[in-house]
Amino acid sequence: MENNTQHIIAYLENRLSPEEREAFETLLDNSAGLRREMAEIRFVRDISAELMEHRRIDTAKNWDELSRRVAADRYRRKLWAVLRNTAAALVIPLIMATIVLYGKVNERGRVADAGQVELTSASGLVTKITLPDESEVWLNSGSRLSYPQRFTGNIRSVHLSGEAYFKVKADKTNIFEVRTKDGLRVCAYGTEFNVCAYDDEPVIEATLVSGNVEVSAPVNGASGSVNVREGQQVLFDRESGSLVTVGANLAVKTSWKDGKMIFRRANMTEIARRFARHFNVDIRLEGEELYGYEYSASFTAETLDEILHLLEKSAPIKCKIIYPEQSEDYAFTKKTVIISMKQKEGGSR
Repeated sequence: MENNTQHIIAYLENRLSPEEREAFETLLDNSAGLRREMAEIRFVRDISAELMEHRRIDTAKNWDELSRRVAADRYRRKLWAVLRNTAAALVIPLIMATIVLYGKVNERGRVADAGQVELTSASGLVTKITLPDESEVWLNSGSRLSYPQRFTGNIRSVHLSGEAYFKVKADKTNIFEVRTKDGLRVCAYGTEFNVCAYDDEPVIEATLVSGNVEVSAPVNGASGSVNVREGQQVLFDRESGSLVTVGANLAVKTSWKDGKMIFRRANMTEIARRFARHFNVDIRLEGEELYGYEYSASFTAETLDEILHLLEKSAPIKCKIIYPEQSEDYAFTKKTVIISMKQKEGGSR
């Protein structure tokens, strides 16, 4: 199957047959370039879909109006030049018309009911999002973020399942909050922080990079809250309901948004979990000895095979990769990595 734009669009629109979809996902698992291309196309497609909702826009009229504004303003002249040279011809008029429409709404003081937007970052990908208030969000692999098309009132609220890094636009009159389904709430006015709240993990982590945040959660049937300082993280245990503040290594906790993986005395359970999410593979640990082993390393552009080779060179472990296979129903199995201790001389483990 040819890996081109048409196949990516067909995949995103669920127009591929089951066997074509499985084959494409296998290629996606093994190609960082293809994953980046799909993320870019998904971004343009999502924006285009949202813009098409504005059915009554007079594109030509609004285009002319914006052109006059751009000509009179130095900053907008630069924006016009960038958009004219880089955006697709069919998308540009819609974008320009939408900018004019929002401008008119703001001038007249009208606020429409805000619909919800839900974005999911595909497995193995990091997706960057700009929220309606210009706050920036990096969404980790397999994570989901829900937010309104426009923030109204004095609370900018988003809902997270998974992991995300937030760079919040400063606004002292309108608080920004991140909520999880467990009732955890991270509140700030303008700061940077990371929240890790995957559904299959027992602990939710909220790590403060800069500024100030307040974290609250249902603790033992009541509502507990803590103020967090820079370089600290709050751990919320889903089972016990405890809320604890500890020190954090910011590079370890936030480097994922830049495509890096940094480990500092991490146990093999954590390493396997992060590798599985980053590379979209299944990882199995075999042997109790593995759980006591700790590892420190930094990875940037290395492939999974390269990382596993480095692990074998620096630790008494061996890694076996089971590559995807096609079954009778044309579906492909997921790539699996089995990590175990190396066999010692004499046959003992």
